[in-house]
Amino acid sequence: MGFLFHLGLLSALVAVVAMAFDYLTGYLGAYKDNTVQSGKMREGLWHKGGFLGIMLLSVLVEIGTEVLKHDLADIGMESIAGQIPYVPALAAMSFIIFWIEVNSIAENLCVLNPELKKLSFMKRLKEHDPAAADMTVEIEDECAIGAEGSDQ
Repeated sequence: MGFLFHLGLLSALVAVVAMAFDYLTGYLGAYKDNTVQSGKMREGLWHKGGFLGIMLLSVLVEIGTEVLKHDLADIGMESIAGQIPYVPALAAMSFIIFWIEVNSIAENLCVLNPELKKLSFMKRLKEHDPAAADMTVEIEDECAIGAEGSDQ
């Protein structure tokens, strides 16, 4: 594990700090707009908990892979153990979570300072909806036809 595992731990720390900053800027934006609601704050914490859970799962994948390699070597299968690559799952997931948080923080900062929306890279962000829950994911199924839309 060595260096790459420590890099994963450092990237996880950066992601956790970004999560905390997102939560803080989200709260400040809601406070500014007079839309602070404990339910939305709780929902945001659940989402952060999900991120922490996926980070923990990533650590388990890394440790499990290393244990498997060690166990294979112990039973004389060094050649197979040597072919199993190190999987930097924690670093990868932390990087993804970090970029999700960066976008959310940028949205929150636009609420705090609407002048930021004029910056070219900020124009790509979707308009912040204070009524929407943090990290909402929408899936549209274009193939689904309800009973009222059926031709049969």
